[in-house]
Amino acid sequence: MKNISKLIGASMLLIALSIPQNAISGGHSLKVLGWGAKSGPLKSFGVNSEAALRSAVAEINAAGGVRMGDGSMAPMEVIGYEDSACKKDEAIAILRKTASTTDAIVGMGTTCSGVCQAMFGVLQKKRGDDSDSGVQMPILADTCIRPGLAKISDWSFRNVPNEITMYDELFKWIRTAYPNVKTFTGGSETDQGHSFVTYTAIIAQMAVKHGFQWVGPPVPELGPKVKQGMKELQAAAKSQHWLMGDTNYTVQARKIKKQNADMVIVASHPFSACGFMKEMKRQRVKPKLMVGLTSSASQETLNGCMSAAEGIIIPTGFAPITSEAKKANSIVSKAGGFLDLHSAAAWENAYLIKHAVERTSIMGKPSTLQEDRRKFRNALASITSQKGLIGHLTRDGSTGEASKPYVYVQVVNGKWKVIHDPNS
Repeated sequence: MKNISKLIGASMLLIALSIPQNAISGGHSLKVLGWGAKSGPLKSFGVNSEAALRSAVAEINAAGGVRMGDGSMAPMEVIGYEDSACKKDEAIAILRKTASTTDAIVGMGTTCSGVCQAMFGVLQKKRGDDSDSGVQMPILADTCIRPGLAKISDWSFRNVPNEITMYDELFKWIRTAYPNVKTFTGGSETDQGHSFVTYTAIIAQMAVKHGFQWVGPPVPELGPKVKQGMKELQAAAKSQHWLMGDTNYTVQARKIKKQNADMVIVASHPFSACGFMKEMKRQRVKPKLMVGLTSSASQETLNGCMSAAEGIIIPTGFAPITSEAKKANSIVSKAGGFLDLHSAAAWENAYLIKHAVERTSIMGKPSTLQEDRRKFRNALASITSQKGLIGHLTRDGSTGEASKPYVYVQVVNGKWKVIHDPNS
């Protein structure tokens, strides 16, 4: 962690030194504060999002900064990036502290969906409702991906892909691209809401929707609609699931091997996904196809189990397929992180903040903080489209959600390769 911090600091210093002295006003800055998991099994997500956010902010400042309400150009300043450790109490405490003791105009967090759900719940539900004493602080999330979370509050916004759409279209494509794949089974980590709920409420249902047959323990209730048979699937297949911190996957791999499915779903984050896939390889489980969780389309998976992951297909909202994406990927790599569908959103969010600020008369002064936050929230809600790293995305101001482009990637010869772009 210390080495990563040093790399980020050195990179930011070099960029800062290249900014023309007359390019940015020295009077004030546009302050933001971020938080995410920087410890625990998901610490790489917070580390990567911080590297992406700081790198994008440095690029914005190098290009002149942000135009404020008085016409001056001010630098965007990341005044901190806290470790919420994927704990609800930690994230809520950081939110309250940020809102009450800092000049940050927006909070950038957090990592885990369950934590976002709890944190968004302490925000004022409807803006302008004087009977609601909830926190009035705009939050722009890059990682927590469970569908619909931004609807919890008028002050919550996200820049995340829609996994329902991604897996619906993925299995539709697999049906044609892999006609010999007809059956499926799989497993997930039960102590991570994103992976476990996504698998049992979305992934399995979308596979059934497109004609794939479940061959695990009988689940007659499993159907093609989101959440159809979710609880029954969770109960029936519990012996082939695992925990994120597990180190032994012998029983789960053995059960799945006996089911002899054409396709195995590995719906977990990189650490346990790698553990399970390594055990599959050791037991010589050789499905025709593996499909993974969006969050595992990352360098961390390759670092942990490049050989065992060979051939796995995952839908993702980021790949270095455009000039902008390649440039950002290079910059963040030099800063000690890497881009994936989560951290790429952190990069995009920095530019979304600039866009929102420049749509309204924000002053960035302590005396105008509460007014600035309200203006920023309203400006953010008014943005209906945005240029992303791999294409344009649309935004729904009434829900705080985005609709993002995505591609399908596969591990081929130890590297992630884009094998299909639904938008092409």
